[in-house]
Amino acid sequence: MKKCFGLLVGISVAFCASAQQHISFGPTVGFGHSWISTENAVAPGYDSKFHSTYNVGVKMVYSIQTHWGVSADLKYSSEGGSFKNGTNDLVYRANYIRLPLQAVYFFGDFGDRVRPKISLGPSFGFLAGGDTKYVSNDNKISEGHSKDMFKTFDAGLTGAVGANIRVSRNTWLNTDIGYYHGLTNMNDVSSNNMKNRSLGLNVGLAFGVGTGTGPRSAAGRK
Repeated sequence: MKKCFGLLVGISVAFCASAQQHISFGPTVGFGHSWISTENAVAPGYDSKFHSTYNVGVKMVYSIQTHWGVSADLKYSSEGGSFKNGTNDLVYRANYIRLPLQAVYFFGDFGDRVRPKISLGPSFGFLAGGDTKYVSNDNKISEGHSKDMFKTFDAGLTGAVGANIRVSRNTWLNTDIGYYHGLTNMNDVSSNNMKNRSLGLNVGLAFGVGTGTGPRSAAGRK
C-alpha cells in the first residue's frame, strides 16, 4: 500500500514539472451498497440484500484542457455481497486495493464556483482480504477467508456523475455518485460466475499542486 501511494505521489510530482497549472490532488472517502451478480443462486432460496460498502484513498486529477481531464484514484475498498433466506444469512466481505482510471468531462466555464462533471473508465482491483460468514438466527455458524474463495484480481468499468465546488482559490470539494460494473469472474472455487457490482457516494478535497494551479485547473477556478 505504501509503495502504491508513493507511486501515485511520484506521478503527480512528475506531471507538475511540465504542467503545474493542471494538477489537483487530495483525499477521498465513500460509502454505499455493493452486491454480487451471479448466474445461479449462491444457495437455493437465497436472495441478495443490502450490503454496506466503504472506501478511503487519494485522487489525482490532471486537466488536459478547458473541459477534459483524466483522474486516477488509489483506494482501499470494502465490497462483496449479502444474501438472505429467512433467518439465514450468507455474507461475503471482499476488500480490494482499487485503481480506477477515468476520463472526466467538466461542464460550465472557467471560474464557475460549481462545475458538474461526468466520468468513465476502467477500474482494477487487487484482493487484500475479507471474510465469508454463514449466520443462522443471528448465530455465526461458520466463517472463512475471502482469499480462499475469490480470485486475487478483479476488473471492470466505473462511471460517475457529480460536481466540483470551489471552497477557496486552490481548494475544491469533490462529490460524485459512482457505479462499478465488474467484468471478470471473482469466483475461484466453483463454476458459478460471480461479478462485483457497487453504487455509492464519494466525497473528497482537491488541492492545487504547484504555483498557479488554481487559476487554470479544469477541476475548478481558472
